[in-house]
Amino acid sequence: MSSDVLIKNGMVIDGTGKPAVRGDVLIKDGRIEDVGLFPDAKAEKVIDASGLAVSPGFIDVHTHLDFFLPSARHATVLESWARQGVTTIVAGNCGLSPAPINHAYEDTVSTYWNFALPHDGLRYEWTTMAEFLDFLQRNGQAFNVAILTGHGLLRTNVMGFQARFAKPEEISAMKKMLRESLEAGSIGLSLGLYYVPGIFSNTDEIIEVASVLRDFDAPVVPHTRGMSETYAEAVQEVISVAEELQIPLHISHHGSFVRDDPSVMERATDAIKDAMKRGVRIGHDFIPYSTGSTALISLFPPEVFDGGLEKFFARLEDPLVRRRIVHGWETVVPAWPNWEHSWWTDNHYHNAFSSWSIICLSGFRSEKNRQFENLSVEQIAAALNKDPFETVFDLTLEEKGRLIVTGGTFDNPMDEDGVAQAVSDPNCSIATDIVGADFNSINPVAYGAFPKVLGRIARDAGVITQEEAVRKMTSLPAQQMGLKDRGVLRKGAHADVTVFDPKTVIDRASFGNPYQLPEGI
Repeated sequence: MSSDVLIKNGMVIDGTGKPAVRGDVLIKDGRIEDVGLFPDAKAEKVIDASGLAVSPGFIDVHTHLDFFLPSARHATVLESWARQGVTTIVAGNCGLSPAPINHAYEDTVSTYWNFALPHDGLRYEWTTMAEFLDFLQRNGQAFNVAILTGHGLLRTNVMGFQARFAKPEEISAMKKMLRESLEAGSIGLSLGLYYVPGIFSNTDEIIEVASVLRDFDAPVVPHTRGMSETYAEAVQEVISVAEELQIPLHISHHGSFVRDDPSVMERATDAIKDAMKRGVRIGHDFIPYSTGSTALISLFPPEVFDGGLEKFFARLEDPLVRRRIVHGWETVVPAWPNWEHSWWTDNHYHNAFSSWSIICLSGFRSEKNRQFENLSVEQIAAALNKDPFETVFDLTLEEKGRLIVTGGTFDNPMDEDGVAQAVSDPNCSIATDIVGADFNSINPVAYGAFPKVLGRIARDAGVITQEEAVRKMTSLPAQQMGLKDRGVLRKGAHADVTVFDPKTVIDRASFGNPYQLPEGI
């Protein structure tokens, strides 16, 4: 009996980090039938991989593609992931997932996360996680999809955007929804402790909600409560959750925005190492660029969101509120715990981006503002003859909070050294952490993350081997997320396979030209 597919004569990189070996891969019924040398093998389809590397399909362990997946055109919008060699995406990160949804708060969720929605919108044709996964299955998917359940969505479902701790009965309701979601096939719980409404929770709430994960040995996956001055404390908080509950912990986009105090990152790293010595299972991911992107709306002080988005927009019309926000951006230094300090976890204007000249905006939907796509706030303010702060307030109102902000340092060789160092951590998997391509952005990560690591960081800089780079994109994220029979080329595993040229694979996307597909995959 012949196989369905034979990939022959390639250098097999099996995903475990072991050195590449020449071999063939046999595939039948969607599974790896065997790996080895099979000169007499027959197959309906034969692929000659001479001179090429054959590896497991890459796993993007941190995406925000959730709301594109129900769209009939998701395969087109997300093509750049496939072109990078990605076969599996993990969605539902940072505390937000598409399900389960309380339709009474549907508009609140859609407005706050509107920057992550397709331009043609989203119809919630489901309520539970089971119904959402069934919807995806019936409509077909271009990728394997693993969905985390967002704590922020669970919280919104039971109490909206109220700036207070959850009551016992509200926590019980969150736990019930989480259990139902895990039973339906969700792979874990994500936390968005920087975003509304997760920012309004305390540690006790997180431990209690996450206790459901013990019955499934499922991971808790946090965007920590702070990524700046309080990052070490924020990391220790999520370690305490995982250690008390004896569940896996996967820290999203591990790193601190504080540049002038290396002790912050050192203390966070030491806390992770010490916890792992005590037996706590900890992993993390990293975006291989020196910039970051998020929702512009998330830069605002948490307190202005109390009661929901409509109240936020109304407050933003008030000149006194605007002055308070500006004062906060210019002066607030976050302190621990955030609930004792007006809820602030990060002041990204102050510490991450530091200047309107390096904060660029994208995702404009109104016709009159599209001319400002990918310009800095400083440039837009000059064009409008306005103060930069007033420009941000006015654009937030005009665009209903739907803008993406990208900031940091662009193509800075010194910062690229830091990127390479971060990627070399043996517990670090690779991620994009970005929304779909309906939104133009100067951030090239949606087109270049995985080939950049394979080409520039592994092959050219020699920071890690290409075999180790592949491990960080395959078996490591699969293990961190509990994905069975994924991320390896071995008999019986799912036949997710990527073929690339180890000599030529490279990213072509840059901050000046971000929409360039990679070569060699």
